[in-house]
Amino acid sequence: MVCFQNRIEAGIILADKLLHSLKQGTKGGKKEKPLVLAIPRGGVPVAYEVAKKLQADLDLLIVKKIGTPENPELAIGAVSEEGTPWLNSKIINHFNIKNADIQAMVEKKLEEVQSQVRRLRGSRPAIPVEGRVLIIVDDGIATGATLRAAIHLLRERQPEKIIIAVPVAPEATLESLRQIADEVVCLETPFPFIAVGDWYQDFSQVSDEEVISLLHGKVVPDEIVGKEMTYYDGTIELKADLQLVANMKGLVVFIHESEGSRHSRGNLQVAEELNKIGFATLVPALLTERESEDRKNIFNMELLIDRLLKVSDAVIPHLAQVHGVHSSLAYFGTGTGAAVALGAAAKSSRDIFAIISHGGRPDLVNKYLRRVKSPTLLMVSEADLEVITLNELAAQRLATVQMVIIIELEAIAEVVEYTADWLLQYAPRPKAPLPPKEHIVRAIEERAQPIHSEGAWYNLIEKLAKSRIVMLGEATHGTAEFYDIRRMISEKLIRDHEFDFIAVEGDWPDSQKLNDYIQGKSSSRTAMDIMHHFQRWPTWMWANDEVAALIEWMQNYKAGFYGLDVYSLFESMDYVQSYIQRISPELAQEMKAAYSCFEPFEKNEKAYAQSLLKFEEGCRREVVENLRKILRLRLADLEVKDGDLFSAQQNARIVKNAEEYYRAMLSGGAESWNIRDQHMMETLELLLNRPFQNRKCIIWAHNSHIGDYHATDMLEEGYVNLGGLARERFGSEQVALVGFGTYQGEVLASSAWDGPETVTPLPAAQENSFESYCHKVSQNLQAPRFYMLFDQDARKTILGTREYGHRAVGVVYHPRFEVHGRNYVPTVMAKRYDAFVFVDQTTALRSIPTLTSIKEFPETWPGGL
Repeated sequence: MVCFQNRIEAGIILADKLLHSLKQGTKGGKKEKPLVLAIPRGGVPVAYEVAKKLQADLDLLIVKKIGTPENPELAIGAVSEEGTPWLNSKIINHFNIKNADIQAMVEKKLEEVQSQVRRLRGSRPAIPVEGRVLIIVDDGIATGATLRAAIHLLRERQPEKIIIAVPVAPEATLESLRQIADEVVCLETPFPFIAVGDWYQDFSQVSDEEVISLLHGKVVPDEIVGKEMTYYDGTIELKADLQLVANMKGLVVFIHESEGSRHSRGNLQVAEELNKIGFATLVPALLTERESEDRKNIFNMELLIDRLLKVSDAVIPHLAQVHGVHSSLAYFGTGTGAAVALGAAAKSSRDIFAIISHGGRPDLVNKYLRRVKSPTLLMVSEADLEVITLNELAAQRLATVQMVIIIELEAIAEVVEYTADWLLQYAPRPKAPLPPKEHIVRAIEERAQPIHSEGAWYNLIEKLAKSRIVMLGEATHGTAEFYDIRRMISEKLIRDHEFDFIAVEGDWPDSQKLNDYIQGKSSSRTAMDIMHHFQRWPTWMWANDEVAALIEWMQNYKAGFYGLDVYSLFESMDYVQSYIQRISPELAQEMKAAYSCFEPFEKNEKAYAQSLLKFEEGCRREVVENLRKILRLRLADLEVKDGDLFSAQQNARIVKNAEEYYRAMLSGGAESWNIRDQHMMETLELLLNRPFQNRKCIIWAHNSHIGDYHATDMLEEGYVNLGGLARERFGSEQVALVGFGTYQGEVLASSAWDGPETVTPLPAAQENSFESYCHKVSQNLQAPRFYMLFDQDARKTILGTREYGHRAVGVVYHPRFEVHGRNYVPTVMAKRYDAFVFVDQTTALRSIPTLTSIKEFPETWPGGL
């Protein structure tokens, strides 16, 4: 629902739109600069930014609405500081309001106006409006009754033009204003419209002091504001006290010896003094009250370091999302807290710009000291000889360090002085103001969960674990990070949440070999030994380091690994014949005779497909009949295992569906794609319905297969896909769809079908694509990786109502086509997925050498998805 962080941002964006509008309306000649009239008090911060951008004069428009005696909200007129009221005679006559009552109301309202004028403008006279272009600015309009009255009053003073400019208002109100104003400019017209404040993140009251200051061209610094924030370690909820200051130079996180010392007067005094010189402060609880009762936890360095990293990861996006502030971190540690600060700085992926240790015990984290790159100030009391020695030894291991001795009598004053000097010396220089954020950037930031440690994946894993089917996508078939993250998520779902199997966008026969290895039914020594013999191009999709590591891990849990795809026409045919030969030589002869229809094509799918141009019937009848025969087989009649029969029947289905697929490719269009994804859906249902309890599965496939087709242009073009079909079949609450994306890097792909695999540059994502906005969020939050969860609330925002280009790269990839938008699918992101994982900079997948076949017929979907 939120459109703007605060009135300042709204003013900056509104000013840009007005500047463009005024330039368009200027037809040469030097004109007097416009006069911006702000409606106090909320409209003043907005108007200030407008006047600054337009280099215009700024003044107040102080008007009071006059209501009826019975209904003060029903306007019969208005009065301004000029003193002469404007009255609506029609309403007055309708309600038969007496002149004496009107005069009394006018005098009362005029007194209110004059009081406000004296308070806000003082003795300074109002700027004349005659002959001027007037821009009336407020922070938003609901009914517009007062504004309409104000326009009538201004018209009597003969301005050249009246422009209404507001960030947000309902369309019906704007339409009524257009009838009496010369121009109306509005940034947002949401529906339904309830209240102006709903469209601001910060809609706090504007003080008279702030109005006075802005009217004189000065910005009043905010007072120090105390906030409480919450962060999590798994399911453990912890609190932190946050003190914010205007124009902060940095954020100093205070780490104390124990939970009891967190609110010690001495350390709070230091924090208060730092607030006064422009440093915000955060005082987190690193232990719960119960944990603090066990003194061992005070010396549990790894636990405390991990907690400090978690609160550090939480506070940066909290500042950006809730307060619109971007800040750098410093650590101030006391006693064992100083050791925690040093350990966290050594392990953090962030740059900690300074560390201050007060009476610290750096010896508790000796193993981390050489990894600390942050400038470190060691302060020790002159009376604490043992701690002095420990700090002297630590100083020899630290890269940038200064050690000072504090005289006990002047302890607090000295600590404050040394700390302030150290922070001011190393605090990053202030950056130029950031441009206003696009709404989509803000919407992404509000939901982004930065990933700086493995624990940050907790919320996503817990969300996915509630579904029966989890589909993990990828934006390319050759990005190492996508495979690595999918492997991590899959392992956690299998190990901790009883997921039974993984099914991939790959061929059943090759996947079955890996499954046999997992189940202990293969003579191969390693998964890589099996992958070396993969032949179907592109082999790197499933013969790579990440999948090999996953298969080895899955041996510990005996989870299944299956292929969903339909390409393996001849491999599946061979498997069926071999299987039937073992159990029924007589039936094998019948099926071999039927399959002999394919013999002229020498196991070349392309040759078979081309033959259909002359002989349309092909081998369709034969593959259907063989499928019927093998489906009639029952375990009760055979001395075979369920898994073996199931695999044989599945291969027979693949032969039948593959024949349909290659047949459909001749006519082009959506049919062949749909056959393929419908086969994937059929296979998924069969796997889920096998006779085991609580079957839950994970799917690995390209975003184009798992992202719901209803939320893309696929729907209009007649395409379906696995993700959308699964939602239709099982219900959205049982299916979790996770998309993946990246901004730039490199990818393993080929420039032509059946060509050599190549590490190919992946250029920066196209401007205004979803990935380009994610890149901005990544920079804003200093998070090279993050994820978002899309719930029903997210689907009501811009993420669920507007289409953005979403990158899709196949096994055949030409970076030069990026500029033409060929690799971008129009997508409503929050409806296509239930979650989205973004990796800003990616690297190419590492493949395993294989025996690659180049006979296969290329897929019809552009680029090989």
